[in-house]
Amino acid sequence: MNKFEIFGYFGNFFAIIYRIPQILKIYKTKRGEDISKKTYILHNAAYLSFILYISFGKKKLDYILLIYYLIGAFENFIIICMKLYYKRQTDLLQSEEN
Repeated sequence: MNKFEIFGYFGNFFAIIYRIPQILKIYKTKRGEDISKKTYILHNAAYLSFILYISFGKKKLDYILLIYYLIGAFENFIIICMKLYYKRQTDLLQSEEN
């Protein structure tokens, strides 16, 4: 192991935890209205591009970066799904009230 790989593992650790507060906030408030869906979709498009590049465009596979992008894309996907789910729930409640 390269002596600087530890920074890659720290980066992955932070990548895992930095979206958790956003996910928990959406879950607790049951709202994702203030989340920009377009931003997360573009972010995931960037992640997908990097995943494809790392997986197929390089001679040596960089697992640290691959893990980072996979985790980020997965967490962004969760956020987008939660946003859409709670928007739908809100819309259903409002239509039942009318």
